[in-house]
Amino acid sequence: DFQSVIGEEAKVQLREAEGRLPDAAVACIGGGSNAMGLFHPFLDDTSVRLIGVEAGGHGIETGEHAASLTGGRPGVLHG
Repeated sequence: DFQSVIGEEAKVQLREAEGRLPDAAVACIGGGSNAMGLFHPFLDDTSVRLIGVEAGGHGIETGEHAASLTGGRPGVLHG
């Protein structure tokens, strides 16, 4: 629930500012908490596209990127 605060606030502010939900919600992925925090309040809103993006850096093939899902491998994170 804690991570969803950002999405709940975004949903409220967008309704106040635009009078409707957004067409899409875009968030960076990799660790997951940022994206899930934004996406969670919109899960039941089928009109809102949920788009996750990764940092491509200098390109996936260069190894100089932060695309942990596309260019990563199974392992241990934070411990």
